[in-house]
Amino acid sequence: MNSAVLALEALHKQVLPFLLRRLKEDVLNDLPPKIIQDYYCELSDLQKYLYDDFAKSKGGLSATDMIKTDKTTSSEGGQRHIFQSLQYLRKLCNHPALVLKDNKEAIDAALSHIPGGTKASLNDIQHAPKLQALRFEAS
Repeated sequence: MNSAVLALEALHKQVLPFLLRRLKEDVLNDLPPKIIQDYYCELSDLQKYLYDDFAKSKGGLSATDMIKTDKTTSSEGGQRHIFQSLQYLRKLCNHPALVLKDNKEAIDAALSHIPGGTKASLNDIQHAPKLQALRFEAS
């Protein structure tokens, strides 16, 4: 047997007495059923620009190539790159400020590519339709 498998089994035996896994429905019967609501919203102009910019970048192209070639046996570095790309896109969909951070030059460059962007602020809610949709539903 592989030494990694043996180590994993030894760890499992040591940790098993301290783990107790239960399903929520087994423990809390008085909880109401989960309600899932889907809200659809379009990307803002700034999000579209940043998405296209990422898709044309080296990171976006290599992530696309990895998906197209279906490298299931890729190295750990390749998998990490895919997850970094997905993390970037998830942050971008939440709000562009999460990917631009405090980089003043990147913010100014991105805002200059959208209509009326030179006088807009990155913190405007118009750049995050997801937040607008959630705020609309909450009220």
